Amino acid sequence: MNLPLPPKLPGVPLLGNFLQYRRDHVDVFWEGYRRFGPIFSLQLGPQRAVVLIGPENNRFFFSQVDRTLSVPEIYKFVIPMFGTVLNAEADQDTRLNQLALLHSAFKGEKMNAHLNIMFRETREWIDSLQKEGTFEVYEALTVLAMRIAARAFMGEEIRARLPEFLPLYQDLARGMDFVLPPNLPLPRFRRRDRARRKLNQLIQPILDHRRRNSCEYHDFLQVIVEGKYRGATDADETIIGLALLTVFTAYITTAAQACWALVEILRHPDYLAELRAEQEAILHGRMENLNLENVGRLEKLDWAVKEAQRLHPVMSHYARYNSQPYELNGYQIQQGWLTMLCPAVSHRLSHVFRDPHHFDPERFSPARAEDRKEPYGLIGFGGGVYRCPGAAFGTNEIKCILSLLFEQFQLELLDPEPRRAYDMGIIRPSPPCRVRYSERTSSEKSTTSSTFSLPSMVVQRSDSSCPINAANSHS
Repeated sequence: MNLPLPPKLPGVPLLGNFLQYRRDHVDVFWEGYRRFGPIFSLQLGPQRAVVLIGPENNRFFFSQVDRTLSVPEIYKFVIPMFGTVLNAEADQDTRLNQLALLHSAFKGEKMNAHLNIMFRETREWIDSLQKEGTFEVYEALTVLAMRIAARAFMGEEIRARLPEFLPLYQDLARGMDFVLPPNLPLPRFRRRDRARRKLNQLIQPILDHRRRNSCEYHDFLQVIVEGKYRGATDADETIIGLALLTVFTAYITTAAQACWALVEILRHPDYLAELRAEQEAILHGRMENLNLENVGRLEKLDWAVKEAQRLHPVMSHYARYNSQPYELNGYQIQQGWLTMLCPAVSHRLSHVFRDPHHFDPERFSPARAEDRKEPYGLIGFGGGVYRCPGAAFGTNEIKCILSLLFEQFQLELLDPEPRRAYDMGIIRPSPPCRVRYSERTSSEKSTTSSTFSLPSMVVQRSDSSCPINAANSHS
């Protein structure tokens, strides 16, 4: 019996749905879901793709990676910037070896060190602000996230040379393109290649120094410097590529998710009052108490960050290459197609989340635990073996930034309905998205402590924004 192909969303000749997709990825996925349900197909220029929506389809997708669905074909676009590392690596064992190495760099005492960096950089940024004023949310948080990522993943040496590092890094990132051949003689591609050469020259002496003085360092960069890279023709190229990719994914995705969390919380001032009361009960007005244990105890803030991730996942979609044909729910899906997921649609299904378009952090409380009813209902960090290894890092960073902001300032969102913007594969609030701030008085801070009674809390390590999966927006 020959099964039919999935229904195809109508498009224009030759390009299919490509132009509509370029304008707004999420709108295309919603249109397909509303017309055809949880399985439909798109035509993206010469490339055909099937889109799967919903927890069971998400489960299939993540369980078939490195089997029916292949990874490296999707990641060719990162090779000119970062080299053949992580998901761009063709050999599966090498990919998994590098992924395991990154997982090890986020564990144990290393996370404490990361949190100290987050606190220090956020405090320095807040101290640089006036007593009152406004800031553009994405612009401000992107700069802050880059400072945190540079110090956490490249070390103090690069953080001290950020004015030199950042312009090169920006030229590198602006050379990302998911469609055009990477060797076209375009000015931005030439700048990308020149920046990569100069970054190599900047970083190589740091690697040499660290190898000679390995006992002095215990940070992320040292973990990957000391890693084993079997099959690598140039281990230093691999190390530099891993470090640069981690910085990129950490700063761009975490900044975007922090923006959406701040936007949603400021749109709901009653819940902000609850967050401040919880913060006072746990930290007792001393931000120095914002250690790893207490960050985990900020449950209501954790739920709010997770709810912002549900409503506004920064990954527009995940994709894999069909290395084999397969059958799913009565359809035949062909070899050579892409298989895609869209978190923004899956996260708003009414049979998974009650009143799914409404901001309701309490849905993640132990009493309701809506995210646990369907294991693959929430996929902001991916799933399966390639689930983001830096998820806890991103969550802790967002919670640290928001905690310090809420403690220091009264905040007002001046543009409460920002539009979506697509920037290097992530979804962020489009300017204008401004916040007006003013320093809180002592009396304002003291009023929060009487409005919250501290329950017996279980320390949770929830996830919010993924460093490593950033390049996965087209992954």
